[in-house]
This record gives sequence, structure tokens and C-alpha cells, in this order.
Amino acid sequence: MTIFEVMDLIQNENKALKLFQRIRWRDGLLCDKCAVYDSAHKQSKTKTGFQKYQCCCGHVFSDTSGTILRRKQIRLQHFFWALYEISQNKGITSVELGEKLGVGQKKAWNLLRILREHCQILLKPYLLLPMRGVVESDEAHFGKGKNSTMVQGVLQRGKHAVIMPIIDRTEITLKGNIKARVRKYSYVMTDTASAYGGLSCAGYRHFTLNHSREEFSLGHGIHSNSIEGLWGNQKKVLYGIHHGVSKKHLFKYVSEYLLKFNLREAKSTFSTFLNLFISPPLYC
Repeated sequence: MTIFEVMDLIQNENKALKLFQRIRWRDGLLCDKCAVYDSAHKQSKTKTGFQKYQCCCGHVFSDTSGTILRRKQIRLQHFFWALYEISQNKGITSVELGEKLGVGQKKAWNLLRILREHCQILLKPYLLLPMRGVVESDEAHFGKGKNSTMVQGVLQRGKHAVIMPIIDRTEITLKGNIKARVRKYSYVMTDTASAYGGLSCAGYRHFTLNHSREEFSLGHGIHSNSIEGLWGNQKKVLYGIHHGVSKKHLFKYVSEYLLKFNLREAKSTFSTFLNLFISPPLYC
């Protein structure tokens, strides 16, 4: 979707509201209490202009009930444009977004925080999605000094990835994360860390690469380039665009990048984001 198409969709608050309602109720009005479709009638409007409804069960709900905008004082035009920016770019700072929206940096940062926190929610199903086939695992450090956080990434080649904070690189931690998420008899690519030892005995086809000897590919698909590429691009966002982030907010930024990585095969990232951020959370 081009910039001009987006601008046409949200050129004023009324058009932005109609777009929000069209996506929110694309399957019909649904009461979030009794879960019955098309059993509600319109009532008054909220202070922010959203429509309120009353179901035949007596429950009153609005366009934003159960969505990311519930009880939020955010202009819809700002919401849609911020969503467009994070869906189309590797990353955007609050200063840059504030300049584009004509608002202060703090207001833009708060809007981005809300979107990134929702990215964390949308990633939860991926933690439960079993991996199979060819899987790569590696560890990395994000941040420096007191802001440093150690993470482990597990990536199913050609599919999705998960990133988890870890407190150590012991066998219990690293192998435990693989056993919890990767099905047996899968091909697992790791470095030569001793913590990965015994994966073959645990039912996996385990291949190792000795990076200290500059082993990055042994041919026949035996490599860990996919997870290394994930780390490289993630760090470019954290340090090249945001110039480092605090430990407190680190995983909000990581979640934004990881969600886009997992949805990279979508025909239209912005359209996909619209459905995921306006409709109730995704469940697998």
C-alpha cells in the first residue's frame, strides 16, 4: 500500500473511524460477554467518538472494547500512521514519528510503546508453536554494561523464530529451550558450546559449527546463517536506529522486530498489522 493510498484512507478522523469499524466488525458485531453475533443495537458515542452498543444480554461495549485502543486517548489518524510506519520500516524513533505527526516526542514515544507492547502479546502464540525440520539455535548479548541482556534465539528455517532472555548458558537452559520448542528428529544447527552436547542422544540430528575456526557453513544446508542474520539485523535496529535502549524496554523493541520477521512472507505487512492490532489478539 502506497503512502497516498494510506493518506486517502485516513485523511480525516471520520474516515479513520470508518476504517477502524470496518476492520473491527468485519465478521459482524460481536458481544465480548455472551459471544453472540449481531445481537446488539447502537447507543450513544464515547468521548473519543467511538460507537457504543448494547447487546440483548444487557452488556454494553464499544468499538474499542477488547482492542489495543481500549481506554486510550489516541487520535485514530496518529494510530494508523504510526502502525504504517512500523510495518514498513525496520524501525522508527519517537523523535522522527513526532515530527511526522506534529506532536511532542513524549506523546509519540507513548504511542510507539503501546504498539510495541501489543507486539509482545502477538508473539506469545509463537512460543507455543512447535518447530520441526531444520532449526538453528544461538545466543547473543543485547546492550552493554548494566543494560546488557543475554538472549537465546531458536529459528525454524523458512518459518518463524523466538527470542528468550536467559540468565546463563548452561545445559539446562539452552537444551531446555530447544527441547521445549523443537520436535524430536529435527535437524538442529548450533555452535560448539558444550551446553548443546547430548542433543543427538535426546533424539535430534545435531550438527555443530566451530566459529573460532571460521566454520560458518559445512555445505549441504549445514549452517547457522539464518540466526546470525537475525542477530545482525536486530542489532542494526537497536544500535543504528535507536542508538541503544534501556534494559527495561529492550524486549518491546525486540518484539517489534521479531513480529515483522515472523510475518515477512505476508503479501501486505500493513494490512496484516491492521487486522492483528485492531481485531482481538491472535491465537494459534
